[in-house]
Amino acid sequence: MADARSCFHCGLPVPAGLDLTVRIDGEDRPMCCHGCKAVAELIGASGFDAYYRFRELPPGEAPAPPPGDDDHWRGFDDPETLPLFAATRADGRIEAVLHVEGLYCSACSWLLENVLRRLPGVDEITVNTASSRLHVVWQPEDTRFSAILGTIERLGYRPHPQSLTESFSPRHRERRQALKRLLVAGVGMMQVMMFAVGLYAGAFQGIDPEMRRFLVWVSALVTTPVVFYAGRPFFQSAWRGLRSGRPGMDLPVSIAVGGAYAASLYAAVTGQGEVYFDSATMFVFFLSLGRFLEMSARHGATERSAAIGQLLPDTVRRLVDERDGGEEIIAVARLRAGDRFVLRPGERVPADARILNGQASMDESLITGESDPVPRAPGDEVAAGSINLDGALTLTAERVGQDTMLASISRLLERAQAERPAVAVLADRVASWFVVAVLAIAATVGAAWWWIDPGVAFPAALAVLVVTCPCALSLATPAALAAANTALADRGILVTRSRALEGLANFDRIVFDKTGTLTRGRPELERVLPLSGDIDAGRCLTIAARLESGSEHALARAFPRRGNIGGDTGGDTPADLRPVPGRGIEGTIDGERYRIGSAEFVGEAAGAALARIETGAASTVVFLGDANDRVLAAFELRDALRDDAAEVVRTLRDAGIATAIASGDRPRTVQDIAGRLGIDDARGGLRAEDKLAWVRQLQTGGETVALVGDGINDAPVLAGADVSIAMGAGTTLAQSSADAVLLGDSLAPLLEAVELSRRTRRIIRQNISWAIGYNVLAVPLAATGMLAPWMAAIGMSASSLLVVLNALRLRRNGTAARLRQAPVEGARTPSTGMLEASS
Repeated sequence: MADARSCFHCGLPVPAGLDLTVRIDGEDRPMCCHGCKAVAELIGASGFDAYYRFRELPPGEAPAPPPGDDDHWRGFDDPETLPLFAATRADGRIEAVLHVEGLYCSACSWLLENVLRRLPGVDEITVNTASSRLHVVWQPEDTRFSAILGTIERLGYRPHPQSLTESFSPRHRERRQALKRLLVAGVGMMQVMMFAVGLYAGAFQGIDPEMRRFLVWVSALVTTPVVFYAGRPFFQSAWRGLRSGRPGMDLPVSIAVGGAYAASLYAAVTGQGEVYFDSATMFVFFLSLGRFLEMSARHGATERSAAIGQLLPDTVRRLVDERDGGEEIIAVARLRAGDRFVLRPGERVPADARILNGQASMDESLITGESDPVPRAPGDEVAAGSINLDGALTLTAERVGQDTMLASISRLLERAQAERPAVAVLADRVASWFVVAVLAIAATVGAAWWWIDPGVAFPAALAVLVVTCPCALSLATPAALAAANTALADRGILVTRSRALEGLANFDRIVFDKTGTLTRGRPELERVLPLSGDIDAGRCLTIAARLESGSEHALARAFPRRGNIGGDTGGDTPADLRPVPGRGIEGTIDGERYRIGSAEFVGEAAGAALARIETGAASTVVFLGDANDRVLAAFELRDALRDDAAEVVRTLRDAGIATAIASGDRPRTVQDIAGRLGIDDARGGLRAEDKLAWVRQLQTGGETVALVGDGINDAPVLAGADVSIAMGAGTTLAQSSADAVLLGDSLAPLLEAVELSRRTRRIIRQNISWAIGYNVLAVPLAATGMLAPWMAAIGMSASSLLVVLNALRLRRNGTAARLRQAPVEGARTPSTGMLEASS
């Protein structure tokens, strides 16, 4: 338990001068805060002092929160919300599944079960500490869902109601079934091996026939559930392969397990011949263990997608009457676009929203990976999942539910997980042919031994089937890809298409967009230059702001948003906006047609004005014109380089990768940025089709091209490049066209992605080489009868486990450091073309 200066409830040190105690088990126990004191008093008042005698305190546990308020959870009692998180049984009772934060040990589950059972109407409580899940069944007429949630919160835990689809997801079912089969196979294997020791000893030292018969039949009894329950997925997969005409790796597995079991059962009935129950159970167990490890690596990649939904709060304070400040607490699922809500310090943003009133620092680290707080003010957008650190805000929801950026990221992850890279398809094809070869070899070995020594024919053929099982070959690629995707997600890089890992491992030129990619993408308006005598600067700025309010381009962010234009609302966004990718945008305002964008887009007068305007080399000039080809104003914008842009470009260049810039900005501005970064090949003034044409030209010349961009105008070239990366702050269209997304504002994760992709390729090759090499060495030993079936089972399983464990090495950190230290072995200089990365 805690010492004299530690909180008896949570274990943290008691602040100096604080004298808070609670009488537990007849003694005054010190408490570190009023929250711990309240929870401890509740536990004691409920008569559950024994909790403290059985608990297992986790290290570094934070102080318990103050007592909860059931009103905070009242939104879950709403008739429209409750069915989303709870199901009504045929007898009228309601059941729900909760994820409970802070649930660590059996004492926690004991406390929750006993306290909740005292609530009126609660009939069933089941707590699973391993998964932090709580299943509750209650009578709706006797208690409310909010009362159950509030009681859990007052006990010091944080409940999260799970949607019905999430609570019983296929991933959870798959893992649960795999664990049960692995448990049956493991226990069965251990028991059968104990009996096998007696049979092997009896073969050398003699054994009573009745005892031998007893051990054989007990082994058969234990082996039966292992073969037909734990081994059932192998038989099902083998049958599907046969029906489709494409035999898979489970066919030799099924033949080996089924053959060993049938032959052993025949020997048990007739009392003649050898039994192989031990080999069959070992084969099933080790193979199931390899599959389970591979499944765990695969689920690690999908858990990132599942965890995204938990970044949102459970409830939100929606404004019902803005004039008197009236609020109502509702479940986030009921929030709709256009609703206004308030956000207090420490609360998460429930939807993509825009700030109406107040200022605050926002923690966006869980979304972007950047740890520094970001200041936000009225007019700024905030993403769902961000945390309000220090201000009281009023916001309006713009995108909710499946329309938020978090939901978009989740869909991108799901798309990547559903796709199969070419290397995986190739491995499956090789495995299919390999299966046919294995069956032919096993049949040949069996026939040959039948003529030489019939007693050796079956064990030799069985050993060949077992030892040559292509499990390691089929696991080589998916295990590595799953581990790599998880490692990249941990570093702030979302792989949205399976080809990304292959492309990032083997490209020799990388082309960057400028605005929003090499630069921060947050240009600032330096000055407004009216160019027509009848419209002043303020009116020009209002027109420009209304046009740009409908654009997602990075340059549009430099213009004031509606509600922040010198006290003028600026009017609504025009309904007939027509964006022209790479050039600008046009629309009708107050009956007049306007366009804003490049000088070429606005008209000849803008081009002439551009020659007269003196601006800095790194500045961008945007023009405003009307339907009569008059140029009304020029806006000078300036954008700063990203802090790590120079280092990333230098590192890539040192690694033998050619770098280039393709931008729609002025050539002079692009050349200035390129000179500061040390990039020789930079092209400005390119439209979307010009960028794509240039990439096609490079590809025709034999180069493999990677592209990094962020805007709508980058979407075509992102789709056309060999591998593409979109910035996390870029447009949704750019992200959906890219193969990977950098979530933060930093380019540094790009180095991690390149090096980790190369490591993934090396590990896949290692795995495939090992799987093939192992079979080349083991097949002759099995064919000559030197390997018993049980030895073959261990060897095959060890091979599969080695492949999975080798793939899990990709989860280690520090990959970018190796890319910075030295060029890739075998790489050529940028001028020589193709980059040949080491394998």
